[in-house]
Amino acid sequence: MKRIVLIFLLTASLLSGCGFHLRGTITLPDSIRTVSITSPDVKLRDALVNGLESNNVIVVGGPTADSAHIKISEADFGREVRTIDERGKSTGYVLILRASYEVLDSTGKELVKPSIATARRDYNFDQEQLLSATREEELLRDEMREDVAQSILRKMSRIR
Repeated sequence: MKRIVLIFLLTASLLSGCGFHLRGTITLPDSIRTVSITSPDVKLRDALVNGLESNNVIVVGGPTADSAHIKISEADFGREVRTIDERGKSTGYVLILRASYEVLDSTGKELVKPSIATARRDYNFDQEQLLSATREEELLRDEMREDVAQSILRKMSRIR
């Protein structure tokens, strides 16, 4: 019994020492308690709102005198051919999401310099099952938005 407790305590201390946190858990500086977001991609904005609100940040509709501002200037999906069959038809793709963003404080000072967050996903495309392939791509795009939102939040957690 003592060994199990010792192993558990050792594992817990190693995980906390390496900086391990549950996904989605971030610590933002106290100066960022109210945030506004502008984004050309509504679903990406929603993913950011969810991430911020789950970390007790108030998200407001537009920039205010006391709110930080996340400005996403571009959020573009690209698709590259990964594999082709013997007839020259595409059978696999790589989806890429690139989002250009910056974070400003309430006075317009840069908290996070203009940056690009990216996410990539591979998927197979079956011409015979077009509906399911389309649905799979849609789900992958949503996952990629979540990844980009988490990347932006992680970058914001390093603000001092």
